[in-house]
Order: sequence, then structure tokens, then C-alpha cells
Amino acid sequence: MTKERGLWVLMASSAKTGKRLSFGCLLGLTAFIFMTILTSVPCANAQGNSESSPFPQGDTGISSIPGSTAEDSNNSYGPEVGEEQSTTSSSAPRSASLSDLDGIMTQTLQQYYVPGGSLAVAHNGKLVYAKGFGVANLRTQEPVTPTTLFNLASCTKAVSTFGIMRLVESGKLRLDDTMYNVIGRPNLVRGMQADPRVAQITVRQLLHHSAGWNDDSGYLKAGNEIQRLAPNGLPYSEAVRVLLATPLDYEPGTQAKYANGNWNLIKYIVECAAQRPYVEYLQEQLNSIGIHDMCEESRGVIRGQASRYGGFPPRIIPGGQRTVPLMPDFGNWMASSVDMVKFLTAIDGTRMQGITYESFQELIAPLPPPMKNNPNGSHFGLGLDTVRMTPEGVTFSKNGGKPGVHSQIIHLPNNMDFCLLLNGGSSSDGTTVNPMTTAIKSIRQVLNNVKEWPLVDMFPNYP
Repeated sequence: MTKERGLWVLMASSAKTGKRLSFGCLLGLTAFIFMTILTSVPCANAQGNSESSPFPQGDTGISSIPGSTAEDSNNSYGPEVGEEQSTTSSSAPRSASLSDLDGIMTQTLQQYYVPGGSLAVAHNGKLVYAKGFGVANLRTQEPVTPTTLFNLASCTKAVSTFGIMRLVESGKLRLDDTMYNVIGRPNLVRGMQADPRVAQITVRQLLHHSAGWNDDSGYLKAGNEIQRLAPNGLPYSEAVRVLLATPLDYEPGTQAKYANGNWNLIKYIVECAAQRPYVEYLQEQLNSIGIHDMCEESRGVIRGQASRYGGFPPRIIPGGQRTVPLMPDFGNWMASSVDMVKFLTAIDGTRMQGITYESFQELIAPLPPPMKNNPNGSHFGLGLDTVRMTPEGVTFSKNGGKPGVHSQIIHLPNNMDFCLLLNGGSSSDGTTVNPMTTAIKSIRQVLNNVKEWPLVDMFPNYP
């Protein structure tokens, strides 16, 4: 079954062508210098191996993401890297080893003043590389390991989509159901009237960022109105009554514009369709694919999590769920790089069949008309930033970012998956930068030039 499902992926292209530190600046610099020295070698108890397969270098999966709600707040990504580049670079080595990834991670942490990071790689459903670098906490010097939990930010959207597809497969939901068919037609706040087009919004449109509200307009207006009505916030079942009375910014299904606000509705739809709390339902589904340590962020510190840092020298950013008007009940997921590679290998079917072939095809399908692909051929998938068909197969990705959080999950042709997680990033003048752009490009170049994959599978080491 695993090998058959791996072929499905290869066939897809042809089938569908600021809190201050509690110690002084000098001490902070001392700790940072110590951390830099620490990151010159991987964590002592990290595990890794080497090797990889040929795949196109064209699509890196880096996308521009506006940061306007809890999943991606105040952190935008630069333009996509490598979309129009050739599959190989003239300066690329003729062969490479997965051990070369160690140097990329070390350089990334040092160049962008990142306290810690984790990288995991799978090939043909086997975990072949899993290492932690640097520290999860500068004060305690706790090292990052392959099982350290990082905030996923908007990679949470991919997890929520998995929950939706499981509900579809169990007959509790259809992608083209209208939102009202699932959540009912809530009574609006007295004196408010709904835009009649709201009744047309489907689950699929929410997953495709094409539901009709923009983060910087409709969702912002709804959030401001909720704040006015209830400064201390409302349960989402009440907050949605205000949202549904907010005028749409465009006709549902005619544009695809990244909107974090859609995903609060998706989580609410999961609860309504499953008739269970969102987190409880998703944890059960994750357990079924061998993921047992993922959890939703809380307002406190979760044991084993990486602290978040920003600025130079790195200053700790208070962790935990941040309450916002349109997201009072839902936070981001916390996961390790190994967890997320387990997740990818269940989605693409290389390790196990986490979703059906039909669900996978829905996940990567082109946008329904009249919406069109980007000029480079990429498009939103269901809960995915980019999907792109290449002669070698399909590539898809999801990234996330907010202060002190950088996350990326990527599937590449020839059955390769990887996850990179970082707990900070800054320039020497203290301004926020995105270390992912350079790191992902370098990681892909190495993987593109590894000629032999190890036969060992390290997944059994992480039950």
C-alpha cells in the first residue's frame, strides 16, 4: 500500500498537469556568544543520517503571507525563491550528503542570530535525518533535540485541513457544503444584517482562501466590532455572529487571497461536524497516524517547548496563546520536526495511508474557475500555500511565521518530505528577518545532489 501510494504522488502531475530580558545587556550578549559557540556543532543527542534523490529545484514553497491574526501575526515572508530557477545551479556540487545539512543549519543559526532550530527529512516514508541545533532556551541552555516542540504558526492550517479531510472521509462533511449547512444559521447580533452572499460560502472556499473576507478589511472590521461589544472577548460561537454580519470584500469563489480569518471558521466547522472539541478530535486523528506529542499552545509554557526570541541580542518573546477577538478559543499547534515529517508521510502516503487517494487529489487540485493559477503554475491547495505540478511529480508546501516562530513543511517529487523549525531570527541591527528563504534554498540544493539514500529508518526511534 505504501509503495502504491507513493506512485500516486508521482502520477499527480500527469493526471492533472517584546518582553525585556531579566538580565542586563552584557549578560545577554555573553549568553548569546555561548549559544553561538554551541550551535557550531549539532546537539550531542541528536540523530541523523545522509542521502537524497533528484528533484526539480524550481519551487521552494516560500510564499508571501500577511500576518494579521494569531496564526501569523506581524511577520511577513518575502517573495517566493527559486520558482523560475533551473533545477540545478552551476555551482552545485556533483554529489552531496545529508551530513551537509549540518553546516547549513549551523550557518543559519549564526547568520540570523537564531537560538535554536530542528530539521527532519524523510525519503520513501523513512526518516533518514533528524537533528536539533542550538538551544531551546537561552537562560537554561536546554538543547534543541529532534523532539523539541516548536510553535507551528500557520502550519497549523495544514493540520486543520487533515481534520477536515478525515471528516469528509467519514461522511460527516462535504467540501462543497455551505458553511451554514455545517454550523447552522446563527442568530445575528440584534440590529445586524448578513450579506446575502455569506450563505454561498463553502468549506472548500474557506480552505482555498476564497471565502470573501480579507484579513485587512472584513475580518479586521469584525474584530474591531467584537472588541467594541465585548472588550474581554467572546466564545467563538458568539463571535461568529458578528463576523457573519460583516460585509464581504468580494464574491465568494472569485479570488484567492491569503486570509487567516478563514481558519477560525474552519476550526469551528471541525467542532460542529465532529460534534466534539476541535483539539480533542484532531489529537485522536493525529494519534491514528502515529503522532502522539503534538498539542495546542496554551497560555502557559508547555514542557519541552522551544522559547521564542526576537531582536539582537535575542530577547525572549512571551509564549503561549494570544487572545484576539476572532480567535478566543483556538491556538496554534506545537510540534517537533519529526512529528511534522510523520504528518507529511501520512498525507502523501509514503509511510502510511493517512488520507485516501481521493482526498489527496482534492488537497492538491487546481483552484476552481474563475480563479486561476499563478503565472509560474503554482496555486493554493487545501490548507497549502503552494502546489505545483512538475514533470517529476507534485510539490507542495506550507509555512508559518510570527514573532519568534519560523516553520516550514515541504513535500518534493520522488517521495521526499522535510520540516524546518526555528525559534527566532534577526539581523545585527535588531530588525526581524526571515531566515527561512536562504535556509530552504540551501537545503533543497543539498537534497537535490545527494545520490544515495540511507536504508535505515529512524521513525521507530520516535514512537
